[in-house]
Order: sequence, then C-alpha cells, then structure tokens
Amino acid sequence: MSFVGEIIQMKRFECLILVFLLCSTAGDPALAQPAHSPWQQLQETAEKVTGILIRLTDESRNDARKQMHLLCEAVYERFSLAQTARLSLAGHWENRSDKEKTEFIALFGRFLESAYLSKASRYDGEQVVFIREQVQTNRAQVHVRVHHGMFRIPITVRMHLTGGGQWMVYDVAVFGVSLVGNLRAQFNHIIHRHSYEQMVRIMKEKTDGRTACAELF
Repeated sequence: MSFVGEIIQMKRFECLILVFLLCSTAGDPALAQPAHSPWQQLQETAEKVTGILIRLTDESRNDARKQMHLLCEAVYERFSLAQTARLSLAGHWENRSDKEKTEFIALFGRFLESAYLSKASRYDGEQVVFIREQVQTNRAQVHVRVHHGMFRIPITVRMHLTGGGQWMVYDVAVFGVSLVGNLRAQFNHIIHRHSYEQMVRIMKEKTDGRTACAELF
C-alpha cells in the first residue's frame, strides 16, 4: 500500500468514530446518571446533534451547508480536538514548534471532517444505548452499544474533565480499536518512512475544499 493510502486507511471506523454523537440515545431509567456525569453531558450533545442530522438528511430541505455548520459546532463543543491531535502525534508532538502545533491542530480538524463528518448524510436513525461509565478523578470511559438493524456495535468513549466542569471526548474505540491508536500508528509509520512535512502535505491534499468546520479550528 502507498503511504498516501496509509494515512486514509481508516475505513474500519466509517462514521463510527463520532457515532455516539451522530445517533439518537436511549437508556434504562434505572441506569440514570448524575446531572453532570460524563454520560449525561455526552447524551445532551447527542440529542442536539440528532436534531441536526434529521434536518440534514431531510431531502426536502435546501440548507445542507447551514446544517453542516451547526453539526460542526455541536460536535466540537464536546470533542477535544487539541488533545486528540496531540495524542495522535505522540512523541512527534514535542518535536514541533508552537506554530507547527497550532497549524497541525487545525489541519487535524479538517482531516477528521473529511474522514467522518462529511459522511453525516448516511445517518439512518441508529440508536446508542448506555451500558456503564467508569470515572477516575479527571478521566472517564463511557461504554455504549450502537443498535443498527440486527447489528450491536460496542463503543468506548474516552473523556477528560476540563477546568470548566465539562467532560470532553478525546478518543473513541470501536470493537476495541482506538481512533487515537490507529492514527498514531499510521502517522508514526509515515513520519519514519518519509517525514513529518510530507505527512502534512498529504493531509492537506486530502482535506482540500473541506470548509464547513474551518472557522472552528
């Protein structure tokens, strides 16, 4: 496989990387969580996004660009883009200048938009069911299951607590396969095989023209 293919070889995730935000939610009332729990905050965002997705997939509407912008805003209110970008570069992050870090975060956001948010029109009423959450001080894991027809897809959402009391998502694992881990392996391989600069050039080529979320990065 060419290194161009390596950086975009993430088809196993499809829309599932942000599926917890791109689906309606449900849960057993007996499993209700405290008002400010990670799951509660995640659920609030999911409900907001679901409304946008319903409008976005309504073929009778002609405001898709506006709805995509609203989708970007809703997703990135709960998604820790800078943290995910940093963890995905791993040891290579410290070798970058402050300017390069800032530019990479913005490029990384456009890359995720290109790979995942652009597929939002595939939303088909999937439902996310809460299983349990594990909280340790300022870190949490929310375990959910996505119901799509006969399929049951286990997803673990990893979150961290910010100073403002908000739980932010920084990683998602589908069937135990981590988004951050997958990206880290591919970025590391390309940087060692070629260079950081070449990886950035490839990402720019792959994200050209993706502008719905641009002003948020």
